[in-house]
Amino acid sequence: MKSRVALKRRAFERIPASLEFHSFNVDYYGVVTDLSENGMFIKSQKISFPFKKQFEIMIPVNDNMLNVPVQVTRITKSNSFYDGIGVELLKPSRNYLNLVKRLRSLQKSLKSPRVVS
Repeated sequence: MKSRVALKRRAFERIPASLEFHSFNVDYYGVVTDLSENGMFIKSQKISFPFKKQFEIMIPVNDNMLNVPVQVTRITKSNSFYDGIGVELLKPSRNYLNLVKRLRSLQKSLKSPRVVS
């Protein structure tokens, strides 16, 4: 008899990304590899322990820094090194949501077939 495992679906579709980030209040830096309206996954060569469960990351957008308060939901490990963290956004700002909207629109335009006349 096969067991059934209920998979939790994401509330928002993740968008592939490559955004650098850093945090001054915790010793983190890395690249956001995907994001959505309520979370993101960050690859990092340096995750220092112990660390705070909640912290703020800064993402450079144009000439500004986008401050994003997050909470760690999972940590990933590859080849016996901790190299990534999944985070949930605590209070996504309007600027962050606009960034996600622009990236989602860009991704859709890149996927849509182009008509050549």
